[in-house]
Amino acid sequence: MSAGASAATLRVGPQEAIRTIAMAAARAEDGDTVEIVAGTYVGDVAVWSQKRLTIRGIGGRAVLEAGGRIAEEKGIWVIRGEDFLVENIVFRGARGPNLNGSGIRHEEGRLTVRNCLFEDNEMGILTANRQSLSLFVENSEFAHGVLVTPRVSHLLYAGQISRLEVRGSYFHHGKVGHLLKSRARFNLVEYNRLTDEVGGQASYEMDFPDGGVVLLIGNLIRQSVGTENNRMIAFGAEGLKSADNVLVMASNTLVDDLPAGGEFVRVWSPAQVSVTTYNNLLVGGCVGRACVEEAIKRSAERPQAGRVPWTDALFPAEAGNVHVSDAAWRARLEANDFRPVAGTKWPVAPVAPGSAFGVSLVPGREYTHRAGSRAVDGAARSALVGAFGP
Repeated sequence: MSAGASAATLRVGPQEAIRTIAMAAARAEDGDTVEIVAGTYVGDVAVWSQKRLTIRGIGGRAVLEAGGRIAEEKGIWVIRGEDFLVENIVFRGARGPNLNGSGIRHEEGRLTVRNCLFEDNEMGILTANRQSLSLFVENSEFAHGVLVTPRVSHLLYAGQISRLEVRGSYFHHGKVGHLLKSRARFNLVEYNRLTDEVGGQASYEMDFPDGGVVLLIGNLIRQSVGTENNRMIAFGAEGLKSADNVLVMASNTLVDDLPAGGEFVRVWSPAQVSVTTYNNLLVGGCVGRACVEEAIKRSAERPQAGRVPWTDALFPAEAGNVHVSDAAWRARLEANDFRPVAGTKWPVAPVAPGSAFGVSLVPGREYTHRAGSRAVDGAARSALVGAFGP
């Protein structure tokens, strides 16, 4: 992030000249850096409207507890500017009168969020619906949605923005809403863990209701037994609103814990959507015509004309996709071990996926827990199935 010659560093803390975040938000000028000393700041909400700003916690994460307060009835922070970087901050406990109180409400420009935690908010991050917006999330954690009947609590909700990129991040313990929901025109989601975990009650793990371009690379995605919806990933559920509607999935590991089997992916209006999948590992779940027909019978659904409902049509073996029984993996899954045993012989060979929209579909990184990623040997990864090597 560039800064002008007069850029300053403002430090916030109980022993500093600037004691509140709200005061720093009022004083900061374009290009400044705001450093927030590690500690807990209760009810210290703020609106940031500078053009360019870096805001970071120092000496550890700064913890922002909403404490019953909210800026502009929207979020702990409301950000509207051209280019913001936020890192090393915890946003917790946001509640709003419209039941969508957010850790961050993003309303203008480009926002990068790095090494942050969003927990127990009605919405973790919520954006406005403007094509001028872009959101980049790195190495961050989104946890523990709240029940906000009659609305739903999404851990991250990108509106109709131009671009969303999420990498190296951990989403878990949703509450009726989705772990990640995006209406962005272009979405790159890579090297993340989206696993609802024991006690989680999310609906979809990922939802792209307007379609658009969606690239999912090297993610671990797991549906819990407490899910509110038996589908893990949804595309186009509210109607396709983009000229380009493309779903590409490469080297993901998808785990379905539902005993009766759910659906890994549901695509609406498939004749208008390009779906390509390479080298994905599917564990458990619903694969095959008979399985899906039984699921339809149980839920009293009716197949949609022209829709291919069974998952094996979306994940053809000739494209390097592998489906394995969850029984064979159960002990390792219970230990949160998602790596194949060294020397595992898959029934099909992985393929060379190439690239899409200028993005290589061969993973160059791998998710690391608790929220991060590490570089991997691309040549070695090209011979593997799923999100992890042995």
